[in-house]
Amino acid sequence: MVRARTTSSSRLASDSVCNPGRTAEPRTGWRLTAPPRFINQEDLAMNRNHWGFILLTAILVVAVTPAANAAVLGTLEVNAGYSKDANSGSYVSDGTLGGGVAFGAGYYRSLAPMLNWGIEVGMDNLGSSDFNDPLFGSGQVSAKAFRINPALRINLGAPVGPSIFMQVAGGLYNVKGEVKFDSGGSVNGSDTKFGANVGAGVGFPIAPKTRMSLLGQYHTVATDGTSTNYFAVKAGLGFSI
Repeated sequence: MVRARTTSSSRLASDSVCNPGRTAEPRTGWRLTAPPRFINQEDLAMNRNHWGFILLTAILVVAVTPAANAAVLGTLEVNAGYSKDANSGSYVSDGTLGGGVAFGAGYYRSLAPMLNWGIEVGMDNLGSSDFNDPLFGSGQVSAKAFRINPALRINLGAPVGPSIFMQVAGGLYNVKGEVKFDSGGSVNGSDTKFGANVGAGVGFPIAPKTRMSLLGQYHTVATDGTSTNYFAVKAGLGFSI
């Protein structure tokens, strides 16, 4: 059952059903808009935020791209795994969202013998959960986060062979959420805010220029109202280029 107070998905359902033109604010701080056929100033502002997010992404990628004639370019990583909402009672009153697939990529360069720096991008699906409210009916709540963040990684083992590493990162997160009603219609919104994550993992070589890694991360995003928190577990491959 979805909570009935202002910061819950039931209030989100209430605002959509009782007053389609009204903008609601659930716990993540989404600015929930009316169905797409209703265009308003908030929709235009959201579009500007998305373009700004894309522009900043391009600037950060260019900033960490080495010169074409560099002898050692660094390590390109790709990863995939599972991410899970950690805000119990925030999206739904009796638990968390079900979790979903997470995937991403990163580019790292050596800053010191045991320290690497780089940039990561990722799409983390926090999953969905069904709700059934006696007043507003039934439906499904879901959320996901797109992120881009510079990161520092500390290697605690030898440069060759298996090693343990820790990392910390911070950057922009775009948290999107949606409520779909079984009777038809939906309400959605997004919030682009600063967020941070910490993680630890283990890496080991599987080929002369290829390493495999297992990584766990905890993310927190300063969304309006209540912060969005979630964790992710991923496996990845790193290629020296």
